[in-house]
Amino acid sequence: MDDGVRWDAEHVAWPGLLHVDRGEGGFSLYNAAHGTSIDVEPESSALVEAILSGFASARTLRDFQRAEPEVAIELLVLMVRSCFVVEQSELAFLEHGFLRPTSTPVGPLWSWSELPELAQPHAWAVVGVPVDMSALGMAGARHGPAEIRKHVSGPLLHGEGDVIDHEFSRLYPALSLSVADLGDIDPEGGRMDHVGARLTKVARELFQRQLRPLVLGGDHSITHYVLAAALEEVERFGIIHFDAHHDMTPSHTVSHANVFAAALESPRVEHIVQIGLRVIERMPLFATRTAAPKRSVVTARAAARGAALSALEALPRDLPYYLSFDIDCIDAAVVRETGTPAFGGLSVELASELVDHIARTFELLGADFVEVAGTQGPFNAAATIAAGLLQRCVIGASPYEPLSSDTYVLRR
Repeated sequence: MDDGVRWDAEHVAWPGLLHVDRGEGGFSLYNAAHGTSIDVEPESSALVEAILSGFASARTLRDFQRAEPEVAIELLVLMVRSCFVVEQSELAFLEHGFLRPTSTPVGPLWSWSELPELAQPHAWAVVGVPVDMSALGMAGARHGPAEIRKHVSGPLLHGEGDVIDHEFSRLYPALSLSVADLGDIDPEGGRMDHVGARLTKVARELFQRQLRPLVLGGDHSITHYVLAAALEEVERFGIIHFDAHHDMTPSHTVSHANVFAAALESPRVEHIVQIGLRVIERMPLFATRTAAPKRSVVTARAAARGAALSALEALPRDLPYYLSFDIDCIDAAVVRETGTPAFGGLSVELASELVDHIARTFELLGADFVEVAGTQGPFNAAATIAAGLLQRCVIGASPYEPLSSDTYVLRR
C-alpha cells in the first residue's frame, strides 16, 4: 500500500487529543502539538472513536484492521497521517510537534496528510529546519528558512509564461516547475536528536516517493539527518559539498562540524567532492589520520582557477548526487549573515555558475542550503544568494533555447 504508513509497526493514539462537541453526534478532533484537526460527522463518529479506543494501547495497524474490518482503510490512514494515531517508537520525538506550515511557501503549500495524493515523482519538496542548537559559531541560523523564503521569487516558481535568464542568456519557454513546500520541522522540545528524528522521518518518505527534499537551514547539522534517510533509501549516490569547512571533525556527537562522517564511512556513498575549503583547523588528539579515496577537495583558491569545474566534470553520471551548500563558502566580504564567516571564499558569480552546472548536468536526489542567519542590516546578502541558487536548482535541466534580442509587449 502506497500510503506512507507502516502497517506492521505498533501504533498508539496520541495522548491529550482535544474533543470539541459539535452537536448531533458530531465532534472536532484537535492535536494541538501538531496543529492538525478534523471535523467528524455524526455518521463517522463511532468509527473514529473505535480507532482511538482501539489504539489506547499499542498494536499494529494490521491487527486493528483485522479486528475492525468496518473501519475504512482511508479513514485509518488519515488518522495516522494527521498524527491522531502515531507509531509508538516515534512518540518521544513527535511529542512536541512535527511539521508546521509557513506563511511564505515556496510553491504551493502541502500538508503531510496530503502528501501521498499530491506527490509527483522527481518534484522538489521544500522543508525548513529553523534550528541552530548544534552550531559552534554565532547563533542565528534558526532564522535561515524564513529569510531564504522571503527572497525566492514566487511567480518564477509557480507562475505561467516564459522565463528568461539574462545571466546565462537562456529562454525557458512556458516554464512549469514541480516544487511545493511542506513547511518547517517544528523545533520545539529543545533537543536536536528529536528535531533530527522528525527531519529523518520526512526525508525518508520523500525519498521513498522519489521526491527530492530541498532543505532550508538552519545550521549544517541538519544535513546529517537528511543523509541518514538517504543512506536507508538510496542504493548508491554521491555528495557535492560547498563549504569553508570540511565538516568531518571526529566526534561522538552530531554537530555542524561533523556532518559527513557517517556518509564517508558508508559504502553507499561513492564520491564526496568538497568545494571552497579554506580555514585552518587543529584536529583533536584522539583522532587518527586515515585514507579517504572517495573524497576529493577543491579549495576556494583552486576553485577560482577553474579546478572546481574540472572536478565536477570528472565525476561519473551513472548515479544521483546530493548537493549541500553552506553559505559560508561565499567570501565573508560579501556574506556576513552566517555563523562562521571566512574571508577568501568563492565569488557569487562562480558559485552561481557551479550550482547552475550541477543542476543542469547531474541527477540530483536532493539539496540543502544552510547556515543562513538573520538580517544584520537593511539587506540580507546570504539569504538573497541562497534564494538565487535554490531557484537555479529547481530550474535544473529544464529545456531552454538561446536568449535572442527579442523583447515582450502586451498582447492587443
